[in-house]
Amino acid sequence: MWFDKWLEERVIPEPNSGCWIWLKATDTAGYGMAKDYRTSRNDKAHRLVYRHLIGEIPHGICVCHHCDNRLCCNPDHLFLGTKRDNANDRDRKGRCKRNDGLFNGRHKLTPEEVLEIRLMPGSQQSIADRYGVSQVAISKIKLGKHWRNI
Repeated sequence: MWFDKWLEERVIPEPNSGCWIWLKATDTAGYGMAKDYRTSRNDKAHRLVYRHLIGEIPHGICVCHHCDNRLCCNPDHLFLGTKRDNANDRDRKGRCKRNDGLFNGRHKLTPEEVLEIRLMPGSQQSIADRYGVSQVAISKIKLGKHWRNI
């Protein structure tokens, strides 16, 4: 089969993980890229491998990695999911780059102050003025949208 030869020239098996590492072009996010001969358009290599070795990918569905290796094209490591499924998988595995609370380099509050704010009565604007932050920041803290880890 021509695809087997094509793939063999573009990946190398990694014996410890079982990943098939893509050796050719990558996109800026680090995913393997190749031209889909059927459409003459570039696509992610793992999506091409999925299509050829497993089956069609429904519109709007992601091809996700069990192994979390963006260069992996091993069909045994790939599964279909929605964008939400992919995000949940990322979060469950701790691959999510956090940018709230102390993880945000521009934070103005301490965890202790956040706890105080959550319990504090009064208008959000008066609390914001007291801590030198915006009313929106106070609202997001009280709703649990910011500083979720506290």
